[in-house]
Amino acid sequence: MSSAVRKLEHCTFKEYTVATGQAVTEGELVVMASDTTVQDAGAASDLGIGIATASAAADARVELYMFGPIVPVAVGTGGATRGTKSVAVTDGFTDAATHDSDGTGNESNYGVFVESGTAGQVKGMMLGLGGNRGK
Repeated sequence: MSSAVRKLEHCTFKEYTVATGQAVTEGELVVMASDTTVQDAGAASDLGIGIATASAAADARVELYMFGPIVPVAVGTGGATRGTKSVAVTDGFTDAATHDSDGTGNESNYGVFVESGTAGQVKGMMLGLGGNRGK
């Protein structure tokens, strides 16, 4: 057990299945592998959704400390892709454009989709991780 202080009154937890052929490691960054599975992040630049509470092998269930609460949102024109930052559009939320480092394509984002969907559907989005950036 780590000596890190754990103040978890407001932490969001979510359980996922570890993707086939993958694993997750306690205390490490976890990314979406599909709408229902996760795996360890492969690179520091991966967009993680949480931290593994325990190590787990392929096809096992694992609980994550999520980076924010998950709320239902209307998927807007353009659709939603799990593991992608979101932006607001007139009919809901959709995938953020790829971020360009020169700053000309910056836009406000509001969270990360944890489910994929098409316009008109209601899907889960983890709030936060935002700011004025692309994906």
